Amino acid sequence: MTGYDNLCMNCISDTAGRTECPNCGFRSNEPQMNHALPYRTILQNRYLVGRAKKCNGEGITYIGYDTVLNIPIELHEYFPQTICERSKDQKTARIFPGSEIIYEECLNEFLSYSREVAHMRELSSIVQIYDIFKENNTAYTVSEWSDCITLRYFVERSGGSLSWNTARQLFMPVLSSLTALHAAGISHLGISPDTLSITKDGRMKLRGFCIKTVRRMDTDLPPDLVPGCAAVEQYIMDYEAGEPTDVYGFAASLFFTLTGTMPMEAPKRRTDTRLLIPTSILRSLPPHVVSAMANALQVSPEKRTQTFERLRDELSAAPTVTATIEHTQQLEQPVSRPVRRPAPEPEKKKEVPAFLWVVLSCAFALVVFTVIGMTWISNMDNTGALASVGQTASSSQTDESSSEENLLVADSVSSDDPNMIETPDLTGQSYESLKSAESSGASSEGSADYQVLLSSSQFSDTVPEGMIISQSPEPGTKMTRGAEIVVVVSKGPAVRTLPSITGKTLTNASETVTSAGFVPTKEEEYSDTVAKGLVIGYRDVKEGSQMAYGSQVVILVSKGPAPSSTVSFEPSRNVGSSNTSEVLEG
Repeated sequence: MTGYDNLCMNCISDTAGRTECPNCGFRSNEPQMNHALPYRTILQNRYLVGRAKKCNGEGITYIGYDTVLNIPIELHEYFPQTICERSKDQKTARIFPGSEIIYEECLNEFLSYSREVAHMRELSSIVQIYDIFKENNTAYTVSEWSDCITLRYFVERSGGSLSWNTARQLFMPVLSSLTALHAAGISHLGISPDTLSITKDGRMKLRGFCIKTVRRMDTDLPPDLVPGCAAVEQYIMDYEAGEPTDVYGFAASLFFTLTGTMPMEAPKRRTDTRLLIPTSILRSLPPHVVSAMANALQVSPEKRTQTFERLRDELSAAPTVTATIEHTQQLEQPVSRPVRRPAPEPEKKKEVPAFLWVVLSCAFALVVFTVIGMTWISNMDNTGALASVGQTASSSQTDESSSEENLLVADSVSSDDPNMIETPDLTGQSYESLKSAESSGASSEGSADYQVLLSSSQFSDTVPEGMIISQSPEPGTKMTRGAEIVVVVSKGPAVRTLPSITGKTLTNASETVTSAGFVPTKEEEYSDTVAKGLVIGYRDVKEGSQMAYGSQVVILVSKGPAPSSTVSFEPSRNVGSSNTSEVLEG
């Protein structure tokens, strides 16, 4: 390689001076991603920045080049674009005014989390971080770079789905690494077919580690959630995600790999927990794998498989699942004996017709098969396994097209089940009032049948602040008694009017400004008209002005009149003069 100028910024291979890379086809004049570091920026006098590959609410990921080890690397830059921008040098991060605190908090979280992941270098199934540093008023991590494709693309390229035997060899090593990660207190919270990748040697690796702030809704940074893989608790405010959350993402990725489709988004599955699997695929999956996925994809975090250790047991035909299968096999044994039993000599002595034995054997076999079927269904219900809608005698009345898919249900409830209720309409009601009544026990009639959980808050010009804009499940649909109703609450208009504060005390003015949706700060200045300690007004803006919600405003507080400056005049020496000695206050 002749020099860094010949490095392809997309794949870090030698272009031999060509404008188009012979390896990947990338042209040297293609622009960099907006807000990303310029091509060939050097960090730490060592790392050369290549093309930005992806970005999210936390930052930007680049391919790069280690000029010391002469190898391609992955660079991850903390750069939350909603609260910072590039300075004129196109490198330094400039924080937006008013966002300094959240920027520093997330920066510290980024550094701390990266160090925790870097300590897990012995795990071969996760990306290896080998350098962490601060520069340009932000921070970076340096990881190994490997030629790989996402699991999503790998499945699509492999015909749309993989067999269990193929998927098992990919997923089980990653499952072991996740067990070790959570034993060390580290969560990923973004497991999906996009963060799981397949390397050239056929192994699966977990990438895409990000801070928790971007792995949930309603935080200060834009969320990075993959629909179908994100668990329901990641959509709920103040719910602490953990190992069951990663179990859900892992199981959803496995479900996608085996079926070629993603589960429905978690909030929507509150009202319809079913998972659709084509019959042809269902028949090819071991029953214990189907049961394990059902348990790991429970919508409710409390009902879900809690640990990867437990998931490993269930995917490996854990004792509880094996017992059900073995019990079925034991029941099958008596079926074959009467059918294959030859007609013994005593039967001939009794001169019983041969056809009668055939009839009796068939009848006995029918009874045993019936017992097996009822026992199997009972065991499936008791273990929480997926219940399939099989072909029964009445299925002949169903449209033939419906037999193309089996309906698998994790929390199967009949439409006439007494535990099912009609979802009440909470839109337009006060969220705080509902929660206060819920906590005090003074709930309105029927509200004991559900819990109210906050998903997020949104601006609305039509719905007053604090009132519920929307809910899931929707009003009028069926829901399980005692289940949660997840709501979106109004933050009021995005643009607010500055309230009148002149003449108020600082305490009262601050409360007024805060209630209007602004962030107050204080400055003091002299005033001849406003008494000391009272508010003069705003700095640089006027009462009644329109400003964005959350804007910072400066409240001016009076220090009273300015101090006096004394000017003395010498008394006149002329005795009869009308001039007298006087002191004038300037």
